[in-house]
Amino acid sequence: MTSLYSRPVTVHQRPELQALMQTDRTLDPGITLPASWYHDPQIWQRERWPIFGSNWVHVAYDHQLRNSGDYVTENLAGWPIFIRRKDDGTLSAFYNMCPHRAGPIVFEGEGCSKNVVCKYHGWAFNADGKLLSARDFGAEAPDNMDLTAIQVGSWRGMVFVCLNPAIAPLHEWLGEFPKEVESVPLESYRFHSKSVRHVACNWKTYGDNFLEGYHLPTTHPAMSRDADALNYKVVYKGDPRWNIHTMPPRDASTFGVFGYFWPTFAFDVFPGGFAVERWLPRGHTHSDLIFEYFFDDDADGIEDIVKFSEEVADEDARMCEHVQRNLDAGNYNTGVLSPKWEYPLAIFHSMIREAIGSVDGDER
Repeated sequence: MTSLYSRPVTVHQRPELQALMQTDRTLDPGITLPASWYHDPQIWQRERWPIFGSNWVHVAYDHQLRNSGDYVTENLAGWPIFIRRKDDGTLSAFYNMCPHRAGPIVFEGEGCSKNVVCKYHGWAFNADGKLLSARDFGAEAPDNMDLTAIQVGSWRGMVFVCLNPAIAPLHEWLGEFPKEVESVPLESYRFHSKSVRHVACNWKTYGDNFLEGYHLPTTHPAMSRDADALNYKVVYKGDPRWNIHTMPPRDASTFGVFGYFWPTFAFDVFPGGFAVERWLPRGHTHSDLIFEYFFDDDADGIEDIVKFSEEVADEDARMCEHVQRNLDAGNYNTGVLSPKWEYPLAIFHSMIREAIGSVDGDER
């Protein structure tokens, strides 16, 4: 099963999205997704493969995988995986599951393992996941007992994976997006810090929040003083999967440019640095909101920038948890979208509807 958005799409392929992306914003973007789509476990199961299994998802960085044998694990929408640096310098990625009895190949987190051996019963595999030895099995192991490989790719120091082997390679899948950020000197920035918030909200609740600037004056008053939030803009350039956000800066503004790529990747550009912002689903009820900061060696005011960004993240997380509780409560079904501010949500919701398909009994 694949989604229409598994490969790069262009506006002319999706006329209804082209209409939503027009610059005059005169069209009524309609209503939101039903509240049940934000808490129904069956919706979560329906969206896992077409959205998180069949798109490239950012899960790690090259700096975490510098040396041969270095690995990083992730739980991608319920699928435990790991990425590992091979002796030849290339990356490999697999489901973190031995085909014998589903034991882990590596334990959660980061580390270095010179050999690929199941932690449970000691079955050994080569760097490409081929079975080398079924330790003390008592018989010859059956055929097709190799690790299940998944696609992995690196773009400008960021490592992405895709579970669906039918999806185009990362650099093709990204389409025209890399051109939009080619002027940002990502490779010259060094990792500074990371924060993780375990937020009690569905991944779509946070996605809705990121994709509009309507809430900035009321949810982020300090941010609105830092930049001109009333002239916040979301700009599309032909591909509904990604967009660029801009705010006219005030004097010495911390914020100014943001970017988003479907389904859960975003970045914030700061003076002398940037942050990757991603929200990975932990089931249908929670999401991990992850911020990773990178700066030039001679950047000014780094600690103040990070502190300010973290305060904004706290405000977003708090608001999304309140919204989620109201979506769960049962007295709200659908809302209306602002044609001035919330057309990006209409595009986002259209992509989700396309991926999931029709659901009996839900208003669409």
